[in-house]
Amino acid sequence: MIRRGCTVGFARKLPIIGGLLISTSIIGANFVDSTPLVIAFLALAFFGNGLASITWSLVSTLAPARLLGLTGGVFNFIGNLSAITTPIVIGFLATGDSFAPAITYIAVLALIGALSYVLLVGKVERIKL
Repeated sequence: MIRRGCTVGFARKLPIIGGLLISTSIIGANFVDSTPLVIAFLALAFFGNGLASITWSLVSTLAPARLLGLTGGVFNFIGNLSAITTPIVIGFLATGDSFAPAITYIAVLALIGALSYVLLVGKVERIKL
């Protein structure tokens, strides 16, 4: 039976999950030799990344109104930690003239992110305090 309509929480999580899954298409760049195809895979993955970057909508929706600043600060702190560690990890993974391990790492992180939203993130509703 097809369910008509969807919950607000599902509608808020769907673009993020979809964007993260689209981002995993970057793995295709490992398996082609054509420069235009590599560019196409990268463009598709960056589109998915942009689609998934609306997670601020969840922070502003889920956080208690009086703790919105603190929640946003923690959210930005974690995001900045990933912005620091990811280039370092990619630097270690990029060996010689091959970025294949680094691209695989990025695709795996996007897949883990999508699975986290599906399996770990529960109802998307404001926390009452």
